[in-house]
Amino acid sequence: MKTWLITGCSTGIGRGIARAVLKSGDRAIVTARNVAKVEDFTVNYPDSCLALHLDLNDKASMESAVASAVERFGRIDVLVNNAGYGYRAAIEESEEQEIDWLFATNVFGPTKLMQLCLPHMRKQRSGLIINVSSIGAVRAAVGNGFYSASKAALELVSDALGKEVAHLGIRVMTVEPGAFRTSFYDSLHGTRQVIEAYTESVGAMRLENMINRHDQPGNPNATGEVIVNLVASGELPNRLPLGSDAVKVIRDELEGRLKEVNNWEEYSNRTDYR
Repeated sequence: MKTWLITGCSTGIGRGIARAVLKSGDRAIVTARNVAKVEDFTVNYPDSCLALHLDLNDKASMESAVASAVERFGRIDVLVNNAGYGYRAAIEESEEQEIDWLFATNVFGPTKLMQLCLPHMRKQRSGLIINVSSIGAVRAAVGNGFYSASKAALELVSDALGKEVAHLGIRVMTVEPGAFRTSFYDSLHGTRQVIEAYTESVGAMRLENMINRHDQPGNPNATGEVIVNLVASGELPNRLPLGSDAVKVIRDELEGRLKEVNNWEEYSNRTDYR
C-alpha cells in the first residue's frame, strides 16, 4: 500500500488521480487551497484519506501538509505536483507581478514541495515524484510564452532531480497533458496591458476571445487510472504525454527539431576549434 501526496485535488487531473488512488486501495493526502473542496474524499475513504490545506505560495502550508502526512500515515511514497494555472499574454504585454506569481506557483512551489518530501524518501530509500507539466513545455504557443517557460523549467528541474536521486531508489516522472476537459481554461489569468500591435498574432488567445466549451479530448478520470496502474507496475517513463493530441504535438515538434539540427549541423560544427 502506497501513500500519495497530491496537490490541486479540487478539480481536473488532480481530482482524477486522487479518485483512482483511493479506489485502488492506496492512501492519499488530498490537498487544495480551499480544503472544503476536497473533504468529500474523506467521507468515502475515512481511513485512507487525509484532506489538507496546501497553497504553493505559502511555505508554511507546505511544511504543515508534509508533516501531517507523515504523522498520519508514517511515510510519503508518491508526490504528485499537479496544482498550477495558466497565463495568456504576449511576451511584451506580460506583467511583472503576474510572471512572478506564475513561476511561484508552477515552478518554485512544486520545487519546494519536492525538497520537503525528499528527506523522507531518502530515509525510506524509495519514492516517486510525478510532476504535471504540459505540451506547452515542448511547443510554446503564441500568447502562452511565460506559461510554457514555467512548465519547461519544471521539466528540466525534474530531469536533473531524476539523475540526482536514482541511486537512492527515488524516481521522477514528468507527465505532459494536452487539452483536458477541466476547469483549467476557466481559471486562466490574462494581461491587463493589451498592446494592439499583437492582436494579429495573439488576439485569438486573449481571454475575451476564448470560450471553454468543455469538449477537450482529455479525460481526467482515465488519466488517474493510467497513472495509478503505471505506478503499480513499476514501469515508468521519464516523460509521459497524456492524450492523443499531446502525442501528436510532441512528436511533430521533436521531429521538426531533429530535422533542423540535421539541416544546420555543418554550421554548428564550424564553431569548434580546429
